[in-house]
Amino acid sequence: ISNIVFWPWSIAQQFVADDHKVHWIEIGRLPSTNMTDVSLAALVSSATGNGAVVHMHTAVNEQTDGDKQIRRLIAQHSLKPTRTALRQLRRMVLTNRQDPMWQSLVAETDFYGLGGCRDRWFSEQDSRQLKELMALVSNEVDWKLVKARDTDGHS
Repeated sequence: ISNIVFWPWSIAQQFVADDHKVHWIEIGRLPSTNMTDVSLAALVSSATGNGAVVHMHTAVNEQTDGDKQIRRLIAQHSLKPTRTALRQLRRMVLTNRQDPMWQSLVAETDFYGLGGCRDRWFSEQDSRQLKELMALVSNEVDWKLVKARDTDGHS
């Protein structure tokens, strides 16, 4: 089987649990802090054999001041990830888009879709997962760094 994309994480876990191996893994969005049964490092370790490439984005996105404020509002008002709540939150941001707090948020492409807003605000990425994965691939005996790029795009 080739050219497979997995979503959600549970399907990828089952694929690996069935003893399938992969040659390339790209990690963009980290699992949510709510997904306590997912260990990204364990998944990568189990899924890869010798010669696998792991392409990962090491910045945890969705951490703008606006995102943090929205999460505070969600907690204060016990909001649920309904279409109505997401639309109201997004409308509030768009109404005040000139406020510096919201400018970075409205520049994000996923802000303009309900799914993107739901993921950003109700399924916060687990930065511990990134730290565990970095610890795994930092083992120079098993892993080799091929290329790194900073936030300005320099290699």
